Amino acid sequence: MRRGLNRPFAKMTGSMTSPAVELRRLTKLYREGETERVVFRDVTATVKAGEIAVLIGRSGSGKSTLLNLISGIDLPTSGSVLVAGTDLGALSERDRTLFRREHIGFVFQFFNLIPMLTVEENVLLPLELCGRADAAGRRRAGDLLAHVGLADRLASYPDLLSGGEQQRLAIARALAHDPPLVLADEPTGNLDADTAAQVLSLFDGLVREQGKTVVMVTHSREVVGVADRVFTVQHGQLVEPSSAAPS
Repeated sequence: MRRGLNRPFAKMTGSMTSPAVELRRLTKLYREGETERVVFRDVTATVKAGEIAVLIGRSGSGKSTLLNLISGIDLPTSGSVLVAGTDLGALSERDRTLFRREHIGFVFQFFNLIPMLTVEENVLLPLELCGRADAAGRRRAGDLLAHVGLADRLASYPDLLSGGEQQRLAIARALAHDPPLVLADEPTGNLDADTAAQVLSLFDGLVREQGKTVVMVTHSREVVGVADRVFTVQHGQLVEPSSAAPS
């Protein structure tokens, strides 16, 4: 097992041999008036524990929709999404919420920080939601903030941070409750090139040190460069390996 701040991936619901993410004949359709829009049709794919998988494709191809399906925020029209062997569609809405809080971390393009909470409070929030904001949880939050270079900004508010600092804070928050799976939607898309490169290097190092599985949406060639797997979302399918460039 990799050393770091993590606990074993096997503590997620499911067996040690389960893929981190498994799509089984996934179909997602939307009704738009009298018409039916197909986002995904009969998609089967897996992501192994510890892999960084990147989703690329044209705007509107369904990349963010897939993250919502993997997180259980949205449900497939048919087929299944399993996270470490747990079929999210078989859970009630409440149980999906609890599962997501415990097992999944999110990093967003626009940070999604809580403006009225301090840096420290933003990182402690997912721990509080999981009932784990005890002394050990607070130590972990402090360790993560030190890792991302914000140990001296604990009492600051997000609007006083630079864009790069806000994204580093968002990464620390996503990892605070030690989730085995991290979902990232264009995590460097709102940053300038130099800052994006620094944040990407930090993110890549942290998730690999802690043995996390990552599914990430991007248009960035630099992000694709750190991936173990690259899927192109096109025509309702996931295509791998991909020779297509991000659009």
